[in-house]
Amino acid sequence: MTSTAPAPEGKRRPEGKRRPEGVRRTLVVLGVALAALVGGVVAVAVLGDRAVSEKAAKEKNCCWEEGVTPAGLSARIGIRIPEGATDRKAAVKANSRHETGILAFTLPEDAAHRYLSRMVPEDTRMIANIAPKHDAYKGDAPFTHLELTEPETITSNLGKTALCPEDTATPEGKHLRSCVDVYAHAFEPGATRIYVRSSGGL
Repeated sequence: MTSTAPAPEGKRRPEGKRRPEGVRRTLVVLGVALAALVGGVVAVAVLGDRAVSEKAAKEKNCCWEEGVTPAGLSARIGIRIPEGATDRKAAVKANSRHETGILAFTLPEDAAHRYLSRMVPEDTRMIANIAPKHDAYKGDAPFTHLELTEPETITSNLGKTALCPEDTATPEGKHLRSCVDVYAHAFEPGATRIYVRSSGGL
């Protein structure tokens, strides 16, 4: 009958390799440090995105003049609003360089055509919006402030042009006091919305 002698004291067979205590402690510390670093990067990214978002919201809502009326702004820009125009809206936004005015009104289609023919020189053609800004206009004085669709994002039934006082001697254009971007959008049958943004300051 055979018997297995017990292993000598201090020489037991290892059940599995274990890292030395110092190595385990180092790995734990490194793991904690890495988690803190990742958490810090995520926090910075979140705070950065929040700061950009808050800045954009502040710029969007900042510096709008109070008490601006369509009649008052049309006089400042030198744009006449026809008597039959409806849904008249206006606003002025100031920045460190200049003030930008936005004006909008709606006319019956035939009245809009007559108005624009007296505004735009014969050798100037209003063109379609072939390069729409799908993310909406993010420059100074967006028309969203007036709860209107940005004309830069409209692709159908829209014409646009730019006019300046020095090169517009038309019956309507001769009163211009500022360079303007003009948009005409036939947004529904028989109705055209005229958008005007002063691009040369007020």
